[in-house]
Amino acid sequence: MKVEIKKISIMTVLFSVFPLAVFVIMLISGFLELFNPDVTLSMNYLMSLVMRAIQSTILFLVSTVFFLLAYNLLCALGIRGVRVVLEDKE
Repeated sequence: MKVEIKKISIMTVLFSVFPLAVFVIMLISGFLELFNPDVTLSMNYLMSLVMRAIQSTILFLVSTVFFLLAYNLLCALGIRGVRVVLEDKE
């Protein structure tokens, strides 16, 4: 079965689990810096890691919203959406 994605709701993406998943991935990538041998652990350093994760999450979500706006605009102009072929396995 072929399915075509013609419009993606921005509100659905923003109010789903997607932002939380992005934040967790950014937080994990920030905490991987703790294994750097030159790191001196302090409360300021840990807070900067969390703030950098929040900043990266916001930047990623803003870029995702711009991508979705462009995708929806192109689909509204008549360009075909993404087609996905689904197969039933029995």
